[in-house]
This record gives sequence, C-alpha cells and structure tokens, in this order.
Amino acid sequence: VCVSTPQGIGGVCDMRNVYEVVRACPDVPILIKSTVSLEGWRHCKKTYEKRMAFSPEFLREKTSFEDVKNCEHVLIGGDEIPFWTEIFQQIYSAPYVEVFEPEELILGKYFRNSFLALKVSFFNQVYDLCTASGIDYDQVRRAITGDPRIGKSHSLVTKERGFGGNCFTKDIHAIYASALYFSTKLSIIEETIKYNNTIRNENNKK
Repeated sequence: VCVSTPQGIGGVCDMRNVYEVVRACPDVPILIKSTVSLEGWRHCKKTYEKRMAFSPEFLREKTSFEDVKNCEHVLIGGDEIPFWTEIFQQIYSAPYVEVFEPEELILGKYFRNSFLALKVSFFNQVYDLCTASGIDYDQVRRAITGDPRIGKSHSLVTKERGFGGNCFTKDIHAIYASALYFSTKLSIIEETIKYNNTIRNENNKK
C-alpha cells in the first residue's frame, strides 16, 4: 500500500487513502509503505483486523527513483515478516533487513526527518548570527561540520531559507500533532516549526 497521506487540518497525517485501500484488500498479507501516524496505525489495526506490516521509505525528494533502485537496508515490522523478507531480498538483491515493532518504526521515521529539519533550522540560526555580526557563515559552518559527530549534511543555507518540500514539512507537523493526540508537548519541535515559518515568510516578502 503506497498511497498519499497528505497533511490534514492541524498538521495531522490524513490517512483516509490508506484506510480505503486496506478496507478493500482481501485476506492477504498487507505491506504499508505510506507514511502513517501512530494513532492512525492503531485505528487501522483495530478497525480492519488485517495481517499488516509497515516498512518506512527514506527517499530523498530529488533522487527518489535512484534511492529505490539502490536500496540496501530495509526496516520492517508487523505481521508475516518472513514472507516480506523473502520478497525484499528478491527485489533488492539481498538487502539487509532489520525487524522492529511497527510502532517503533512509525515514530522512528517521523523523528528521523524531524531531527534533520531541526538541524536545518539550527544552521539557519547560526547563519542569522553570522549575518548580524558580519562573520563569514561558510567559515563558521566549516568549523562546526568538521566534527564527524555533526557532519555537513543539512547545513547549507539556501536562498529560500529554512526547510520546505513535502517530507520535512509534513512529517514534523504530523509528529507534533501525534504528540498532542497523546497529550504530550514537543517544545523543540514546536519552536522549530515556528522559526521555520517565520524565516520563510520573511523571505517570501522580500
């Protein structure tokens, strides 16, 4: 099942397309590749009682086809794992398959993208101070990213400022909405969303 799960009202993951397909499926093993929310997954399992597994995609928007073809590591959790492992090994020439609980993978996918979005915001704030103080951002960036624990990824500040696109924006809003659903406040995520909205709106006014 690989259908769209767009951002809904309040940032929630709109899973109606997933529900529709799962409901229509016969009694066969079902693999969900769409990004799904924790609360949506639980609703789906409880409502339809199907043999479901979840395997998240970690595709980059600009290189998605290449990422699929060159997949070497598959994460999966849920029902019928031996069946799906054999399928993946046939498709991807024996990739490394790692098994988790599906709910662990759901949160892992969201927090992985949210961390990268946060990293983009962090370096944009470094850029803000460098610009205000007349210091060369590229040199400061080089001094920071030379630490292998940090690395260079997601440290370039684009003319659009902040993060955009489908994945980061949708996922960081969705995990924040999920946290609210479970009566948890993710303050770092909340501030990242606010800061990103601010700098992108300011940039659009220029």
